[in-house]
Amino acid sequence: MRINCCFWLLTIVSCALAQQAHQSLTNEDVIRMSESGIGAQTLVLLIQHEPTAFDTSPEALIELRKHGVPDEVLNAMIAVVSSVPKTTAKGDESSCLTLMNRALTAVGPLEKLSSVNAIRIEGSSIETTQSGTHSFKFERVVRFPDTMYLKTESSEGVERKLVITPDFNYSTSGKMTSAVPSTNIENLRAFVKADPLYVAQHLQSYTCVLEGVEQIQTTGTYRLKLIGAGRDVRWNVDAETGHLLRIRVGGSGGDEHLIEYSDWRSVDGISVAFRRHTIDGNRTSDVVMSRYEVNPVLEPNLFTPPHDRPSAALTFRVLQSESVPYVVQTSNGVSTNCQISGSTATSTSSISAGALSTQTSSTTPNLTMNCNSSENTFAWQHVLNAMLIEASDGNAYVIGCDRAWRWSRCTWLRPGAPFNARWTEKGLQVQFFDVKGHEKEAIYRVLSTKSLR
Repeated sequence: MRINCCFWLLTIVSCALAQQAHQSLTNEDVIRMSESGIGAQTLVLLIQHEPTAFDTSPEALIELRKHGVPDEVLNAMIAVVSSVPKTTAKGDESSCLTLMNRALTAVGPLEKLSSVNAIRIEGSSIETTQSGTHSFKFERVVRFPDTMYLKTESSEGVERKLVITPDFNYSTSGKMTSAVPSTNIENLRAFVKADPLYVAQHLQSYTCVLEGVEQIQTTGTYRLKLIGAGRDVRWNVDAETGHLLRIRVGGSGGDEHLIEYSDWRSVDGISVAFRRHTIDGNRTSDVVMSRYEVNPVLEPNLFTPPHDRPSAALTFRVLQSESVPYVVQTSNGVSTNCQISGSTATSTSSISAGALSTQTSSTTPNLTMNCNSSENTFAWQHVLNAMLIEASDGNAYVIGCDRAWRWSRCTWLRPGAPFNARWTEKGLQVQFFDVKGHEKEAIYRVLSTKSLR
C-alpha cells in the first residue's frame, strides 16, 4: 500500500512538472516538495526519472540539510549529478554535430545507412487511450524518403490500412475508404524525418544545437536539438554508448510526441531498437518488434491507388455525450366516421277468389346514420443522441442523430474514444464497432460548429 501511494504521489508531481515545459528539477524544487510533506522514497523516485539540474556543492548540501531534506534524498541527488556527462558545453554546435554523428555511427556505418532504401517492420503493440487498452499486430513499410504503408489488425479482427505517397494517400478501415487528413500526413512524415536513417541520408540538410545534459532514469544523456526537419526534433544520446534513448518531435498543434528506445539488436549491419515506448497526446503505446527487414522486396501492388477516389475524412475524439429523450406529437386533424344502423320491416297480405290468389307486400326501412368525429393525435417517443467532438480539422462540433425506433442505427458514442469519419451529402458518416468487433456506420448531422484555431 505504501509503494502504491508513493507511485501515486510521483505521478502527481511528474504531471505538475511536465506542465512547466520540461524544466529540470532544482535544489529549490526538492526543498519545496520536502517541506510540503512528500516522502523521501517518492523524492528519490522522482530524482531518478526526471531531468535534473542540481547543485551538490558543500554549501548547497548544507543548505538542503538545514531545510530538512533527508540523507537518502541527498545521496540520490549526488548520484545523479555524478552520472551526468560534463565534457561538452551547452550551445556548442561543433560538439553537437560530433555527438549527432556518434549517434548515427552507433546505428551503423554511414555508408550502410545511406544505402537503405526501405525497411519493413512487423510486430505487436499495446495501446492505451482514454477509452481503454487495445492490442493489435502491425506491418509497417517505409520507402525513403516519403512513402509509407501501415497495416494493423486488432485483437477483435478489425483490419486497417494506410498508404501515403507523394501522389496520393488513403486509409481503409473495415468498409470505409477515405483520404488521410493532412495533419496526420504531416505528423507521420515528421517522425520519418527524425529517424536516424533519414537523417543519415540528408546530413547536409541538418544542423544541431547542444541543449545540455539530461538524466533519463539512471542514464546520463546529451540532449541535441536538430534543425532542418521542419519541426522541433530533439535526440537524447546515451553518453556512454551513443545510442538514441529518446526522440521528441513537435506536433502541428504545438504538442510534443515522444519515442523511447530500448532492446538494441543488430540486423544486417544496423543496430535496431526492438522495443519502443511512445507517448502521443493522450495515447500511449508499447511496441515490440518481431521482424525488421532492410531493403526488403516489396510487392508491386503495395503502393497502388484505390479504385475509387477517397472522400474527405477526419478523425475525432468524443468529449461529451448526452442522450436526451423527447416526445413528438403528430396530428392529422379531425376525422369523422359514419356508420349505418337499424333494420327493415316487411308486411304481407293476400286475397283469394276461387282458384285465384293475389298477394302484396310492403317494406318499411328503419335505418339511421350515426356519425362520430375524433382528433387524430399520436405521441412518438424519441431520443436525441448528441455528442461534443474535437476533430482533426481544427474544429469542434456538436453532432447528433435521432433514435425513434429500436432498430435505428443512431448510436450513442462513448466519451474519450477516437473515431474515423467522412463527410457525405447527408452529414458526417461515422464508423464504430460493436461489442463483438463488428463494423457499424451511422450518419450524424452537425448541430453546431466552433473553430479551435
